[in-house]
Amino acid sequence: MIFFDDVIAERPRIEEAIRKFGYAPEHNFDWYRFYTDDGERDVFAAGDHGEGLLTMTSDGEARVFSGPVASPGRRVFLLAEYIGQIFREMPDIKKVWLELETSLRKELLRALPERAHANPINYTLVWPVMNMKTFDITLPGKHYKFLRKERNGFYRDHTVTVADAKKFEDKKSLRAIIDVWKKKRKVHDRAYCAEYYHVIDGNFEGTSTARVFIVDGKAVGINAGWMIPNSDRFYGAIGIHDYSMPNLGAMLYLEDLAWLKSHGYGEVDMGGVEEGGGLEFKKEFMPESFYKTHVFSVVRR
Repeated sequence: MIFFDDVIAERPRIEEAIRKFGYAPEHNFDWYRFYTDDGERDVFAAGDHGEGLLTMTSDGEARVFSGPVASPGRRVFLLAEYIGQIFREMPDIKKVWLELETSLRKELLRALPERAHANPINYTLVWPVMNMKTFDITLPGKHYKFLRKERNGFYRDHTVTVADAKKFEDKKSLRAIIDVWKKKRKVHDRAYCAEYYHVIDGNFEGTSTARVFIVDGKAVGINAGWMIPNSDRFYGAIGIHDYSMPNLGAMLYLEDLAWLKSHGYGEVDMGGVEEGGGLEFKKEFMPESFYKTHVFSVVRR
């Protein structure tokens, strides 16, 4: 395995790996680049067959971003190889963080190098998947009675418009949305925000749609996402608002679903959330299915 620490120079290599082997929602070069936090350094760990791992390193720790960019039969091998090589060649790295789906995590636990030990799961994310072909944006029936009433009242009482975020000139107002969103999140909810500032500053590069939700002339929310590589599924990566009015989160979510429905999308991954950290809200829209990813660390023995 070869480590490339200039990911901008290696962009063609990384994007080719994603084109061939990408499968996860966050297999997106720009999102990977934007997700890097202060003090972290991007490193692409390249395998022998054009695949690789999107990783970051910082003081004493390494992180594998999303799942391996590899074919199913090579994913566990690459993870085990990476962990072994990191611990063998980089003595300063004491811990490797990973986020893996349930089955892949179980496979890795059986394949870990002798010098490595997996800690218990730190937290679990649940990812709802919507089927836009069956979702009815008119919100019929008893289940949606309250939401339907709130939507009708919201659009009656406010002037709502939607703008292309890439063409939206007032980027300062978009950053202000992130400022407020961060402050308003519940204490137990993991509200990381550096990547959202980076996305705005990078003018939403890497997204296939990015829209600003404007209410009464003020930007109050952002929806953005892209197609997941080698799939027919869209990833609703960003859905953020400033909590400035009641039910704004539901209205922003419905704008996203309506846009996706009207543009012919089928399955939509609506993003991972913790139990108690927004999952119940997303369940209200009756997703077709769910899957889980688990965040945990591997340390030296």
